[in-house]
Amino acid sequence: METFVTVLLFLSLFGLNSSYRKHIYVKDKMNGNDAQEYCRKKYDYLSTVTSQDLQTFCQNSEIKEDYFYCGLQRDVQNSQWKWSDGTPAAINEWDVNQGTKTGENCVAVRKSNAKLHDFDCNEKLPFYCMLDIELILENKTWEEALDYCTQNNTGLASLSASTIMELAVNIATEAQTVNIWTGLRFLVAHWFWVNGGDFGYKAWPEEGELPCPVMNQRCGSLDRDRKSQLLDASQSSILPIRDKSTPTLTDDVWTGLRFIAGHWF
Repeated sequence: METFVTVLLFLSLFGLNSSYRKHIYVKDKMNGNDAQEYCRKKYDYLSTVTSQDLQTFCQNSEIKEDYFYCGLQRDVQNSQWKWSDGTPAAINEWDVNQGTKTGENCVAVRKSNAKLHDFDCNEKLPFYCMLDIELILENKTWEEALDYCTQNNTGLASLSASTIMELAVNIATEAQTVNIWTGLRFLVAHWFWVNGGDFGYKAWPEEGELPCPVMNQRCGSLDRDRKSQLLDASQSSILPIRDKSTPTLTDDVWTGLRFIAGHWF
């Protein structure tokens, strides 16, 4: 069972990009490492949170446990606290006598007061995952879009779950173009996500999954106006980018889907 909290973040990269973050509460109990693996596989990371996020999380009526994991973890090499996406921790919401215990390298939130507690990572608790989606206001070919995202330590978006697609569609409404590149690609007779994401969730148009496309139509884009539908496009087409982790002036935006050797991936 998962519940969701959505946060809008505005980034200052030349005033061109906007980023949306969704937090997903997972009530299944896991240890810290398994929770992180779950979040990495289905979303992005265990949640990076602010003081306001902690208050919002603890008001979630779905939470029945006293504690739940967030993405704060101790780096065992230098004993510094950091978020699971690797960014330094800049939050000071520790409860009394917390944050200093040796061997307790994971962090849970105490629901009763929205304060942080260090925890043994072997403890099994529910947790929050986060998903970041960013729309880049730059028109590029699919290959250029993939290079851009790779160089910026992220990736073309894999819209591999209904919650991710919902978030992407909400962002796409701000685009002034119809299509946006994603990480969808066709290779070896199959469509697939270039980051290896699960392809169990599909959002093809009413006609069904796109058949083996011609050689120059093997990249996947998200159709803004047809809502939650993936289309094939030429990799040399110049479209805005849907970055995994952004509003546009063209009709299409690249995703990470690609077609090679008879398959989308």
